[in-house]
Amino acid sequence: MQKRLEFLETFDSLLQQNQSKQAIMGFLVVKLKSIKDINTAYGVRTGDLFLDAFEHKLQTVLRPVDVMSRMGDNEYGVLLPALFNPSHAILAANKIINELQQPIACNNSSIDPKLVIGIVISPEHGQAHDDLIQNAHKAIEQAIQTNSDYCIYEPGNESPLPPRLIVERELQKAVEHEEFSLFFQPKVDLKNKQVSGAEVLIRWFSPRFGKVDTQQFIDVLENSDLLMPVTKWILNSTLRLCAQCQREFGDFSVAVNLSPALLNDKSIVDVVLGALSIWDAKPSSLVLEVTEGAMMRNPVMSMEILKEMSAAGIGVSIDDFGTGYSSLSYLKNLPVNELKIDKSFVMQMIDNDKDKSIVKSTIELAHNLGMKVVAEGIENNDVLQQLIAMGCDIGQGFYLGRPMAFPDMQKWMLESKWGRPLCIVK
Repeated sequence: MQKRLEFLETFDSLLQQNQSKQAIMGFLVVKLKSIKDINTAYGVRTGDLFLDAFEHKLQTVLRPVDVMSRMGDNEYGVLLPALFNPSHAILAANKIINELQQPIACNNSSIDPKLVIGIVISPEHGQAHDDLIQNAHKAIEQAIQTNSDYCIYEPGNESPLPPRLIVERELQKAVEHEEFSLFFQPKVDLKNKQVSGAEVLIRWFSPRFGKVDTQQFIDVLENSDLLMPVTKWILNSTLRLCAQCQREFGDFSVAVNLSPALLNDKSIVDVVLGALSIWDAKPSSLVLEVTEGAMMRNPVMSMEILKEMSAAGIGVSIDDFGTGYSSLSYLKNLPVNELKIDKSFVMQMIDNDKDKSIVKSTIELAHNLGMKVVAEGIENNDVLQQLIAMGCDIGQGFYLGRPMAFPDMQKWMLESKWGRPLCIVK
């Protein structure tokens, strides 16, 4: 761990390198909220031992290229150089939260850390370390006001978001009044150039807040008792529309994102199987997408749940594969049918040989493990043709089809060159 002055010098050096390479870098401020309470309850000596253990644990969670420094009595700065995508800073924050909120043994006591993280991205949120540190603290303030574990800084939107309890109460009304809607983004089979299914995305149009940012209300859902009811609604609504699509166009599958929190809840297996039974749907019609980070939260329980899903014939897909926070030795044992290559690699692969190599290697790795590959983030024909030449199985992205409401997707199925003719299946 670097001293503060050395850390700021490294910060400036990396910022200069990023500007010359037009690269992306993340910066996190990790704040311990409970250090004063710990000192009061357990004594200053135990508090110091706790901080030493916390610092060591934080260092082990980071990548070798990441740089860390203590910035105050209860704050740590973390530099995340060489990011492929801003969302990877959120993945890093999630990993820190998951690992460091576990109890730490200190001086015959077991202490639960309470932390909050502010996230900024350079150059988007600033190109000088003073600006980035200041904006990371603003992000922490926003996270505290909304009772969130972390928050990414939003320029021009620094006023507090609605308190979490208000959003949760409005979400309860949304469940009761069916204010949610589903959007479908086509997935195209790159061998026969025809749509094979769609990823399903939830949207919330609130009478009070208008169109609500998806990540904002998902964050609230994942920390509330509403997660399972909303998941049931998504599954049942999705499978109902999938059945309609199958009657009109033949074989069709739907991919649903599974919340990380549900990979700790064994009852999700019965919920999924129950929805399939209600709509008399083939298990192979459903693909559950889980992120690398979600599986790493509780590997034993995740493995158990995903094995049951897979044994029932349900597809399992790893979303955003290749972000650098998972283990290949873990991957080989997963009951997974499909890998989704993170769009950050796909979008730049024509101009970036490293991205191209990563995509090609991932396709080969997945095929060697008996998995199909989905490439997301296809935004032009050059990328599409390169993926076809590499043997990629399925494509997804704005060039093929944007997320759309179900009636629009039915129309797209008839009119798009990737769609299918109407063939009523009895």
